[in-house]
Amino acid sequence: MSPTLFFVVHAMGVMRIVIGLAPFVAAGASSRLLGFPAEHDNPTTRIMARMFGVRDIGLGVLAFYAARHPETAAFLFLFNAAMDAGDLFSISLPLVKRAGIDRAAITSALFAVTGGAAWIVVFAVMQQTR
Repeated sequence: MSPTLFFVVHAMGVMRIVIGLAPFVAAGASSRLLGFPAEHDNPTTRIMARMFGVRDIGLGVLAFYAARHPETAAFLFLFNAAMDAGDLFSISLPLVKRAGIDRAAITSALFAVTGGAAWIVVFAVMQQTR
């Protein structure tokens, strides 16, 4: 893995961890930033957000592992992309059902699409440098 790709993968891992920590250190601010209605910010929502956050922290750690163990990188990059695809599917449900959280869902979808595309690009770059 080239030094540039190594750096990019680490940066992406850090971003995953930062996103995962957000519901722990700034739950209300994160919810407002994404566009969720204030009345949706309650203890139940915060628990679910934190469970999601733990997953993102774990995915960030896996990115660091992939950078240090290139033999696992292809799988782990695609795994990260698959998690973003799953997020995108989950996000699409309230949009299709017209659940009244369009702004939050669209903002979240942009995160999922951007992240998933970035993992696929990193995977493709790694494949080309082999």
